Formats: sequence, C-alpha cells, structure tokens
Amino acid sequence: MKLAVTRGLEDYLKTLGLDFPSLLHKAAIPNKLRNEEIELTSLEYFRLLDELDRVLDEKEIRALSQIANLQLLVPAFFAALSAKNGLEALERFAHFKKLVGPIEVELMVTELSVSVHFSYALRQFDLPKLAVLNEQLLLLNLLKTGTGQSIQPILLESPFDYEEETLAEFGQLVQKSTYNQLVFARVDLDQPFITQNNIMWHYLEPELNKHLASLEGEKSFATYVQEELLSAIPAGNFLVEDIAQRLGLSSRTLQRNLKAENTSFKEQVQAVQKAMAVSYLKLNLSTEEIADLLGYTEVAAFSRAFKKWLGMTVTDYRKRLLVSEWTGLDSEKSQTFCFVAKISYNRKVKIDGTSKSYGTKRGESWFSSFLVFFKSLIAMSKRKEEPCSLVQRNFCRNGGP
Repeated sequence: MKLAVTRGLEDYLKTLGLDFPSLLHKAAIPNKLRNEEIELTSLEYFRLLDELDRVLDEKEIRALSQIANLQLLVPAFFAALSAKNGLEALERFAHFKKLVGPIEVELMVTELSVSVHFSYALRQFDLPKLAVLNEQLLLLNLLKTGTGQSIQPILLESPFDYEEETLAEFGQLVQKSTYNQLVFARVDLDQPFITQNNIMWHYLEPELNKHLASLEGEKSFATYVQEELLSAIPAGNFLVEDIAQRLGLSSRTLQRNLKAENTSFKEQVQAVQKAMAVSYLKLNLSTEEIADLLGYTEVAAFSRAFKKWLGMTVTDYRKRLLVSEWTGLDSEKSQTFCFVAKISYNRKVKIDGTSKSYGTKRGESWFSSFLVFFKSLIAMSKRKEEPCSLVQRNFCRNGGP
C-alpha cells in the first residue's frame, strides 16, 4: 500500500519536534523518503503508528489533527472539504481514507444521527490511542472547518482516557468503551460547507478514484505474506512451505520474491510476531499464552526475542503499559517513570529535603506501591496541596515531617 508521506508532510512533522527518519528506524522501516512518496505495507504502517504512539503526547496529537495543516498535503482531505455538507464530507472521507493509510471508516446513517467508527485494516490489531484520538479529532476539525461552526458530537466513545484540553474540543466527556465511536446529530451534518468547491472536486474525483482502484495492485509481495502469517502463526502452521502453499507458490518462488523486495521470510515472520506480541500484551494476556500463540515452544525463547525486538523485557513493557493506564503519561514518559521507580526501589523519596518512606500493603509489590504514590502526587498537584501533607497522610511512616 502507498502511504502519502511526502517531503511536505515530513517538514510539517518536524515542526512538532519529530525526527521522522529516526521514527522510521525505530519502527524497523527503511527510510525511503528520498522518493516523493514512502511505500509501506499494512504491517509497517501499524509499527509506525505504534512508534508514534510512544512519543506523542495529547497536545502534539491535537496539533497533528488540525485539518488546516494537512488539507494541502493530503488530497483526500481536500476532497472532503470540497463537499456540499457534513454528511457528504464524511462519505468522501470514509471512501478515500485508504489513500492515506490502512484505517477503515464505518458510517452508520439514520434520520436523526450519523455514527463514525474507526478500525485497522488488519482486524487482528487494535488501533493505539494515537490513531483513535487523531482520527476522531481530524474528523471533528474537518466538520468545523467546512461549516465554519463549532460542531460538536452528541456522543464520544473511546477505549482511552482523554485530557481536559482534548475533551474541551469535543465538548463532551468521553465514555470509556472497548468500541470507539463519534456520533453527530444529522441536523448538524446537513449544514452547508463554506469550503464547497465543485470545480476542484470535478478535477480531484477521477484522479482519486483511479488511485484507489490501483491500490490493490500496488500491494507488495511482503504484504501478502504478512497477511497469511497473521492467521498462520497462531495456528502453528507458518513454515515457509505452509505460506507458499497458501499463496499457491513454491517455497523457492516465495523466497525469491521476498528477496527482490530486500527482505526475507525470516524477517517477515519476526516482524509479524513482534506486532502480534505488542497487541497481545495490550490485551493483558499472560506471557505463556503469548509465547504459545506466537509459535514459541519455550517462554524463555520468546522473552529473549521480545527483548531483542523492543530493547526491554516483557515485564518492563507491562510496567510501562500499567504506568500509562494509571497516570495518563505517554509511553515515552512512562519508560522514564519506570526507570525512576527502579532507582527508588529502596522505598525512599525526598520531599522538602527530608527522606520519607512509603510503605506497601500486604501482597503489593514495591512497584505497585510506587505507582500508587506517584499517582497520588499527580492528584495532589491538581489540587495544589503541599507535598508533605499528602505524603504524611497516606504514605509516611516513622512520625512524618
């Protein structure tokens, strides 16, 4: 699949402080930005989303989702803004979204409302927070820009918590759910677009449809291999001979085609296993279950492979996920938090120059206790309490300050 990452978009990402070549390297994607467009497989796109999810906070996601910054760089967005009203814009947005990346947009239209749901093209993977929030904000900004009005959804659902500044843009509290959804009143989507441009649409429509029709033919051979591996690995039948048979090829032809794309079957297996491992960890499966689903006969072998892929142990990755969930910190800051937690293993923390201990309840690990302590400090900062009073009330032993 072709992902329209142009030089212009790369330059815009730099304004957010992002070194895009470095992100590609961390996502194990060759830097192909010397070309006008970068070509990514669906799996590479997922790894890039996951990497962006690690480094971007909500403030940066809000900036990234501003349609004014993207419409000239992504023709599919400009096509939506050229529509006559919000409903037609959403239909164009859903139809041409695949030109931007393998994220599918599902619309449910009734007489009174229109709901929008986002999912990844590879249904085995759940969209990370970055993708869900960015798509929801992008859609909202599209409607606000088109109408010139402060359009707000009547319902906002997401698997993730959002910051107050983000909720202010939606004008809604987020309802936690395993399902992401934006619902708009039909009357709001029937408002005319001040950005309607029939001349531009007349020019864009045939070109966009032509590009959309050619996407399937532009799929790399590695993409076909990855799609087969996604179902073959959990079933335990993912030898090169198994995948070759699924594709109706000989093993030699399969390997030759992958070599022509500067990759190998082993690299493709490991890439899929890595993406699946991250996805399974977010579902809170046990390490033993994940190792089995990925085709490892020994948990130790999977653990070694995971550390090689991510640069950290499975346990450390779980801790980082836990910190993100409990504190709302982005993934990069969560890694820093875990490092601080290790330094604080002696259960001592300095406040106002005085060392104080924070205890653990029976059965709690030192890490969990540190996490509770840190979350309480966050709550304290929001209430603007004095640190020592909070620590003395909840955590300090031996008399307090």
